Amino acid sequence: MIEILMATYNGASFLREQLDSILAQTDTGWHLTVSDDGSEDGTEEIIDSYAERYPDKIIRYHAGRRFGNARDHFLHLMKEACTAEWMLFCDQDDVWFPNKVETIRKAIREAEGEYGADKPLLVFSDQVPADEKLKPLSDSLVRYQKLYTERFDYRSLLMQNAVTGGAMAANRPLVKLAGESRKNSSMIMHDWWMAAVAARFGRIVFIREPLGYYRQHGGNAVGAKHLGSAGYIRNRLGSLKDVRETIVKKKTQAVLFRATYKERLNDGDRKFLSGFTKRRSGVFFYLKYRKLLHGFERKLGMMILG
Repeated sequence: MIEILMATYNGASFLREQLDSILAQTDTGWHLTVSDDGSEDGTEEIIDSYAERYPDKIIRYHAGRRFGNARDHFLHLMKEACTAEWMLFCDQDDVWFPNKVETIRKAIREAEGEYGADKPLLVFSDQVPADEKLKPLSDSLVRYQKLYTERFDYRSLLMQNAVTGGAMAANRPLVKLAGESRKNSSMIMHDWWMAAVAARFGRIVFIREPLGYYRQHGGNAVGAKHLGSAGYIRNRLGSLKDVRETIVKKKTQAVLFRATYKERLNDGDRKFLSGFTKRRSGVFFYLKYRKLLHGFERKLGMMILG
């Protein structure tokens, strides 16, 4: 049984479509846990109605507290609301293709067969970025955002995440290891953190086939960015302060990574993290690790502002 975790907040506009896409999965060996963070738009009523109609497949979870962001909400769910060996993370506004769970399960079995079930494992797929009405913006989120998925190095991932939470599955060993952090506020997002942990201490498996629509509607917690487009570059050049603030957040997350796993790191790890977590790492640092930075825009931005 795969446990699907969904954290909702004011998602009534798209929630039914997502729930229906989960119920339409070709693989029925799943269970869905839904937790709401104090919605005021009818989201809770939708969840309750589905949980009442499908009690064997959907449960409404009550955390008894407010989170205020998707990161803390999902971190709580994966540690406190789920006992399954594998969990799939689910956004409230996406739409899954019917074969998503089936394809993820196949990848899980292959990963466990190759690396062992006790190894921290993360599986994720490509997605189709789409507008509010699910009109595709591209046939691949990976290409749309110029994400590097040929291999996964935790150092690259600390500088630029390539894993989208709504397309991600994680096993219990990874959840346990990622949950050792004691300062969630220093994480940028739960998926980013788990990707770095999996890359350093376990394995990441990427499914090149898109398995769902990644809906863009202006209210996304993160959202897809069309890297390389004239509009994106123009926007970034006009907000260099924001770019610098993002780099600072990456460094803060890396400080947490070093502190959390200091006993498990080797000398090479410590050398990289020592340089990266400096207030200004400097051009020579990024030149040394340039093979870990993928994409001209990212390299240029990190060298100038990082």
